[in-house]
Amino acid sequence: MRRQRWALVLLALAWVMPALASPVRCTTYEEKALGRLQLLCDDGSRAVSTYNRTLDRWETTITPPPGQRCSGQVNPRTHQWEGRCR
Repeated sequence: MRRQRWALVLLALAWVMPALASPVRCTTYEEKALGRLQLLCDDGSRAVSTYNRTLDRWETTITPPPGQRCSGQVNPRTHQWEGRCR
């Protein structure tokens, strides 16, 4: 389960840090009472991951920075989201 959490963190970091942009600082923490992981970034973006016991998988909701739109898709080989926000 720990590897899955790091995979989600890396996925979220890749999502909120578009290429050639200034670095975005993010903080990840676990909310044990709510059973979720949160990634909060200084540009206003965030990712919330919860474990779905019924489907036996992690599900992540990503909120882009204010005033930006994001587009992308899941890479079928790596199963990671690849995209860009503008």
